[in-house]
Amino acid sequence: MLTAMHLSAQQSITGRILDNQQCPIPYANIVQYSLPDSAFMAGSVSDSNGVFILTPQQTEKCFYRISSIGYIPVCRMPDAHTTDMGSICLFPDNLLLEEVVIKANLPTTRIKNDALVTHIQHSILSHAGSAGDVLAKIPGIIKERDSYEVLGKGNPIIYINGRPVRDNKELEYLNSEDIKSVEVVTNPGARYDASVAAVVRIHTLRRIGDGFSLDVRSGYSQSQNVDLEEQVNVNYRHGGLDVFGQFHYSKYEATTRNDITHIVEIDSLWNFQNLLNGTLSGKTVGGEMGMNYMINDNHSFGFRLSVSAKPNTTSDMNTRSYITANQQFYDYLNNREYTTTTGKPSFQLNAYYNGTIKNWGIDFNADYITNHTRSRSLYDEASQKQESREVNTQSRIVNRVAASKLVFTHPLWGGQISAGGEYTHTYRTDEYSNNEGYIENTSSRTEEDGISGFAEYSRQSSLGNFTIGLRYEHTEFKYSEDNKTVEAQSRTYNNLFPAFSYLIRIGAVRTLLSYTVKTRRPTYSQLSNNLTYVDRFTMQQGNPLLEPCTIHDLSAIGTWRFLQLSLSYQRWRNEIMYWGNSQAGGNSVLMTYINYRDRPSLNITLSASPTIGIWSLHCDIGMQKQWISIDGIDFKRPRVKIRLGNTLDLGSGFSLGIDGSFIGKGHYQNLYQFKSYGTIDISLRKSFLKEALSLELRGNDVFHGTRNYWRTYFGNINWYQSNQWDTREFMVTLRYKFNSTKSKYKGTGAGNEELRRL
Repeated sequence: MLTAMHLSAQQSITGRILDNQQCPIPYANIVQYSLPDSAFMAGSVSDSNGVFILTPQQTEKCFYRISSIGYIPVCRMPDAHTTDMGSICLFPDNLLLEEVVIKANLPTTRIKNDALVTHIQHSILSHAGSAGDVLAKIPGIIKERDSYEVLGKGNPIIYINGRPVRDNKELEYLNSEDIKSVEVVTNPGARYDASVAAVVRIHTLRRIGDGFSLDVRSGYSQSQNVDLEEQVNVNYRHGGLDVFGQFHYSKYEATTRNDITHIVEIDSLWNFQNLLNGTLSGKTVGGEMGMNYMINDNHSFGFRLSVSAKPNTTSDMNTRSYITANQQFYDYLNNREYTTTTGKPSFQLNAYYNGTIKNWGIDFNADYITNHTRSRSLYDEASQKQESREVNTQSRIVNRVAASKLVFTHPLWGGQISAGGEYTHTYRTDEYSNNEGYIENTSSRTEEDGISGFAEYSRQSSLGNFTIGLRYEHTEFKYSEDNKTVEAQSRTYNNLFPAFSYLIRIGAVRTLLSYTVKTRRPTYSQLSNNLTYVDRFTMQQGNPLLEPCTIHDLSAIGTWRFLQLSLSYQRWRNEIMYWGNSQAGGNSVLMTYINYRDRPSLNITLSASPTIGIWSLHCDIGMQKQWISIDGIDFKRPRVKIRLGNTLDLGSGFSLGIDGSFIGKGHYQNLYQFKSYGTIDISLRKSFLKEALSLELRGNDVFHGTRNYWRTYFGNINWYQSNQWDTREFMVTLRYKFNSTKSKYKGTGAGNEELRRL
């Protein structure tokens, strides 16, 4: 290929825009005007950190005007001796803020850079409740139970002000009124780990003022059982210093009902009909503390220590199994499984430095994470025809992760280049034992070292905005059993992952085209060689020979007014798939994981988010279709997912929400969802004391429609399963804020992918 590129000798003008509290002002306008007629010459917009890059038409007989809504504009003359305008401070326009109400007809969601950006501030979504409630109404995102899915992409990595969310419960701790915008990245570039399929970035409002702030939240949920959620946030700010802390407590109890039938055809036709009823209960106690110090507008550093503990989690499951062979009665089995899980508190320490030296931006993070869990299980099996047995198992898992990340940014050729690297070291021990000798005792150790580097260049031009990047990842995986290295399962990987995106605007239509290569690495439990007992007919085991999956993703996103259309075509090479194998003797099954050679898929999502008077509608219609065939059987039926959200602003601080979702029949991998299902949620919210106090009443899944119906194909094994949980619940949430401020903490964390795999 031959590429022609025109390079201009004109140097770019750079700078950073801050408010009078030294906080960055994103989306501020920087415009070059000519003298003396003040004609427009060139323009740019600051990014989320307040940094801007402007390529001027000329540097003589001109001036620059810097402005943002709610601030007094500033004008600057060009300086022939430097291209760095430094930090520019804008002061609030008090008259404007106090006396003018600004209304606009701009679309709620639009494309900016690599993301679909939805503005929450001053919209009905600012009264949705929590950050989790907001995400459930963002175009392209579907919430199901406590998880979030970007349609066509899977579960995203969620960030709050650049800090990754480790547990989705954190989203309930953030008030919707403190959110400025939400960005959905459906095809992340080279700066993200190659395993990240989608990213959601939540940006909060910048609060001003010193002093003490308090945010208290209390929640009560009634389903078949009672759940409690308590949270306290405190923050003290003085000048550039922030000291913050959080405490949270939750009590939960959930019930499940599963009807499972699996048919094994070998020497005989075995039929296992299982009815499972169970309860999972526990408590979570945790908190965090930290500090952040802004030396000046160009340099800040800080640390955050998070602690979480689950004092005692219990699982009480009872399974009644009716077994036949060639349609003749073989056995009736009643199995009660009682599991208790304890562990030492989990610790996570993050330290960071974020700064700007001349035109260089520097972002450094270091993380250390450790957790330790121990589980004990008792299986009491009563058999009608065979030997009854009691099985005791123990499991002990220790995880430690150390990681560091360094990223540099610098203006180049009218655009910006970013480059950096990341190092992670993971250590994991996994022990599993059975005193009665029904299964073999195992002890394994996994160590993995990963080194990655990336470079990414982006530039705005009159023809559109483009970003091109390349990521390199080197991984050394070492697997040991009984303190002996297993060479066949210890491997080294070297991979390159390119990324490209192009954003163009034609009239009111914005279109983002992108291509990336991603990977999906097996989790550490999927790689474990430990044999886990389920019952005398079913065992489960990982597969240490699993290879990472490679994903080629070609995507297009278009927006017009309140409509968004997303298309993506993906090819999954060596995709990790859940699989079952029959064992010697013919009547037992080993559940494990395999690599499937190739799975093409097409994903289409149409979203609409209009506002008509007091009514705001958020609608998503998504279709996912794959093309695979296993043993001559096609798995090609598309799945449809529909999400419909309605929010009514009733005035006087009242807002009403009616949300629904529908999941249609269709195929995914070797699974077939053979029945459709849907849910309806209703909420009523009232605010008091100028938004300082809020009360929310909510009914989740009011018609108890959350249930899954799956048929899974494993060659000579067919598995039918329906799942139902106690998702119908009534919730009351009370929240109080005093002098609410948000920490200026800028730590983004390192080793995020390793935490997901653990």
